[in-house]
Amino acid sequence: MVFNLLARIYTAGATYSEAALKMTGLLKRNFSITSDILGEFTGDIASINSVVKEYCGHIAVLGYWQRRFKKQEVSLAVKPSRIGFERSEDVFRKNLHVLAETAKKAGVFLWVDAEEKKDRDIVTDSVIRECALGYDNIGVAVQCVHSDAEKYLKKLLDNDVSVRLVKGAYTDGDLKTQKEISKNFEDMIFLSVFHYKNSADKVLVAIATHDTRLIEFALRFIGIAGAMARIIQIQMLYGIRVKLQLELVKKLLVMGVNLLIYVPWGPDWLGFLKRRLKEGVQPGAKWLFVRNIFETLRYNDLK
Repeated sequence: MVFNLLARIYTAGATYSEAALKMTGLLKRNFSITSDILGEFTGDIASINSVVKEYCGHIAVLGYWQRRFKKQEVSLAVKPSRIGFERSEDVFRKNLHVLAETAKKAGVFLWVDAEEKKDRDIVTDSVIRECALGYDNIGVAVQCVHSDAEKYLKKLLDNDVSVRLVKGAYTDGDLKTQKEISKNFEDMIFLSVFHYKNSADKVLVAIATHDTRLIEFALRFIGIAGAMARIIQIQMLYGIRVKLQLELVKKLLVMGVNLLIYVPWGPDWLGFLKRRLKEGVQPGAKWLFVRNIFETLRYNDLK
């Protein structure tokens, strides 16, 4: 009963038909979307190939939506652990290339999700490699709970790779307090906007947070001379602060800034919710998680 309620709030459904209805509904309301097919830790080759095939088929659908909703971003989120990272670096790189190429042909953006701290070097270098091959429709998440995040961010920006800055709700980083994490997040935003290298106008800087203060901090750079060389986007999770999402999309539309909703869906919804609760989030994130149950039930325009 409780998990079913959480699934209705925090995921877009267990099936494609359910999720498609929710995602097209968001697009019609001027939101951009990232589709995240739930599931993790695919190890055997047959399963990996099946996941990659599913991704490629879904990219074709996302490409249709992108052509229909030209002013918004329609994208796919990919977890390295689902496309062979647990198997080998070579398998992961090969499948990432397949997806980058398929997405490029379909006009779809590809977001590579953050993985464990120890995996960042391989993931970062692999995404940079794809960009160097001409696939500039790819970006990677950078977690601001790590004090050394700047090193990875600079490397990505130097190579014209789009970045998704995430505050990091989980406790695997060495920065523990909200003050430390928020300060690092602000520093990453500033660096992303003003770190000019090569053809900087191709780089998308996505600010993924539900913290209104950090959103306002990022939006200050819109219109500042030179800052528009970076394309700024705000990203939020499906079902988190729905009232704010409804208010913000109208404001950002006037500013010419996309508000993207990160939409998880799929048959592994129960595992997704259990992992979120089990992995141990910070107290502030736990309160946000609970508060949104009541907020979403009240402001259910997006559900």
